[in-house]
Amino acid sequence: MKRFRSRFLNAQFVILFIVFSMMIVFLGNLFEGILFESASQEALSNMWLILIFSFAAAFFIIIYISLRISNQLTKPLEGALKVANELASGNFKARTYEYKLDETGQLSHALNILARNLQTMTTSYEIQQNRLMTLIENMDSGLILIDSKGHINLVNRFYKDTFQIQVNDYMDLLYYEAIPYRDIIRIVEETLLVEQTVRKQVELEVGIEIRHFDVSGAPILDQDNKLKGVVLVFHDITELKKLEQMRKDFVANVSHELKTPVTSLKGFAETLLDGAMENKAFRTRFLTIILNESDRLQSLIQDLLDLSKMEQKHFSLNWQVVDLKEVIDDCLLMTQSKAEKKGIEVNVQYEGNLHIKGDTNRLKQVFLNLIANSITYTPEEGKITISVQESSDIVQFIISDNGIGIRKEELPRIFERFYRVDRARSRNSGGTGLGLAIVKHLVEAHHGRIDVKSELGDGTTFVITLNKERHF
Repeated sequence: MKRFRSRFLNAQFVILFIVFSMMIVFLGNLFEGILFESASQEALSNMWLILIFSFAAAFFIIIYISLRISNQLTKPLEGALKVANELASGNFKARTYEYKLDETGQLSHALNILARNLQTMTTSYEIQQNRLMTLIENMDSGLILIDSKGHINLVNRFYKDTFQIQVNDYMDLLYYEAIPYRDIIRIVEETLLVEQTVRKQVELEVGIEIRHFDVSGAPILDQDNKLKGVVLVFHDITELKKLEQMRKDFVANVSHELKTPVTSLKGFAETLLDGAMENKAFRTRFLTIILNESDRLQSLIQDLLDLSKMEQKHFSLNWQVVDLKEVIDDCLLMTQSKAEKKGIEVNVQYEGNLHIKGDTNRLKQVFLNLIANSITYTPEEGKITISVQESSDIVQFIISDNGIGIRKEELPRIFERFYRVDRARSRNSGGTGLGLAIVKHLVEAHHGRIDVKSELGDGTTFVITLNKERHF
């Protein structure tokens, strides 16, 4: 634009100079011929000065007018060129001044419209891009995007957090070099080969544990159905697998637990019918066993019903003011004979105001189960310590014993249904394996928390934390 303006001005100067030179020469010759004879040399000189001054003034006036016209023509073009360069460099906020509605004004107006449209399109694209990235980064499934050449272009946050990787470990690398799992590489290869969605469940080693994933590989196709890449989606189904395994174990354990008393009932009943009832000693002994097994079967069924009821949404507690000291004293009275029989010393300590909001019968079930378990798993002449203390807006129930203890690897499982630390002793004592599962459900129903600490051969400590007021 500057070059155009310079050439325009140079051409104007040359033309004006030639025109004025010719006019000066022509007029000079004209006046010289006319006045040569009648005028003196001094008058001729004065006339030349007047003519030169007049033509010089006219010359500068024309130059000034030409510059104004040149500016009016080139300034809009310069502004339009500057805005066009800004748009080309990606600055869609640039605007040019819109002059009067001539050709240059129309050009400036069109450029401003173009700039506004580009800015609107860019803003809309950025908003959509941010929404898409927010969705990808915060989805609860892992995602990897692979292009048609096999390079990884995107890894979302869930995948990075789950597999504990850095972005540099994957980005712009070939998938078979970055991904360390052969099963995932096979899914990508199969997806690229068949150009259809491939879905498989795989077990992957993540850190020190084995986790289960439902992996889907989907091809990315353009409008012409040409393969542009592959997207991998990882759904973590580890918890579902654990629940499925727990369900299988539950069915197997229920079947086993029911089978034992039913087999005993059937066996002793058949023995009696085969003639043993004629012997009074055998009859009394077998009927006693049948009664005990019936009680055990009834207890198991009742525990299952209670546990099932607690897991229902409509399960509710009978909320009222509960005196924990009174409840625990009742539980100790009910287990006193069992503790005395084993020579176990039970020490109890109460501190503070122990009145809370809860369900009296359900809390009694919790404390009775824990006290009975401590007596069962504490050897003869052992010791059990119970402490109940108030702390601001909570009350803690702590029961410790010097019994057989629990292995560290077993601690996470003690609240599972039918899980027993010492199976032989539990079964012989009439336990169903559901007590701690029921305790955990009841404590959580009271919006409380139960914790356990134990060392094998060094006893166990259970801590139950209950809120003094009901939490809705």
